[in-house]
Amino acid sequence: MSKQFLTFQVLLLMLLSPLSGCFGTDMPEQVEMIEEIDALENPCAQGSQSVTQSTTSVMVNGQERLFRLSVPSSDAGVKLALIIAFHGGDGSGEDFQQQNEFDQLAEQEKFIMAYAIAEEDRTANEGEWFLNTAATSREDNDFSEAIVDELSTAYCIDQDRLYAIGYSLGSMFTYEIACQLNHRFAAVASFAGTMPVEPETCELEGNMAVMHIHGKLDYIIDYDDDWDWKDGEHEGVGTMSSVPGMIDSWAARANCASSDVDADFLLEHITHSECVGDTRIEHYGIELHEHTWPDDVDGTATYQLIWNFLSDFTNQEF
Repeated sequence: MSKQFLTFQVLLLMLLSPLSGCFGTDMPEQVEMIEEIDALENPCAQGSQSVTQSTTSVMVNGQERLFRLSVPSSDAGVKLALIIAFHGGDGSGEDFQQQNEFDQLAEQEKFIMAYAIAEEDRTANEGEWFLNTAATSREDNDFSEAIVDELSTAYCIDQDRLYAIGYSLGSMFTYEIACQLNHRFAAVASFAGTMPVEPETCELEGNMAVMHIHGKLDYIIDYDDDWDWKDGEHEGVGTMSSVPGMIDSWAARANCASSDVDADFLLEHITHSECVGDTRIEHYGIELHEHTWPDDVDGTATYQLIWNFLSDFTNQEF
């Protein structure tokens, strides 16, 4: 075989390789890699290496649960705050809102992002996140604490700076954190959710700051009125609160001594301050906005606004 003909064959193969899928040749599917946390004897004795959107597993009551993990680079001894993000309904396979921006900010400000993933095939009695606000409904609360505990074996987690954020149904779950895990978590911030008017369990054992953002034209989670949870589709959750009612209930629960309202035709900003534990209950009502996550609120990027709020607070038990 001539050298010229051999060269021609090699070139032809190189040209046809990118087209192989077009002729019915099945390409191997990309398999998602699931990582496990490697425990360290003293996590604070060494720094952390950057991790971005690594699918990670944790065992919760004998079941494997998954979350996506982003970790900043850090030096030894640097304590890292932790934010757990809870996605909206049917959002387990999707990116969290502004997740790239959250990850970039986490690298700058040195905090960890854990994007929790809901279990599939749950019963019609609940949504993707359990919302009973009852001490007996602990599956996702256990998941949240398991994320904290597992990450604490490998990273220098600041136990006084644990936070939760959420969107839509995930926003509703942040109030499970606020009600039932306030002995560990310092603050929650969320968009487009609410909570039951009369939660079965919601007592403050530690400090809990709350920031809630909501579009006043939201056609999915009503802003102005109480409503029954999907007209009985999900049982046991109860009557859900209007957003103003929910904010007032948290101000009363936190025993806030003062309040301030700043409003114009685009935005209503309510701040309840001088609360128990030196916390705040803060609300942004966006006048002409619906259910979609906003890029910014009053000129500040939403992810930055959320971090600005959360980072003001640490948790100390009473």
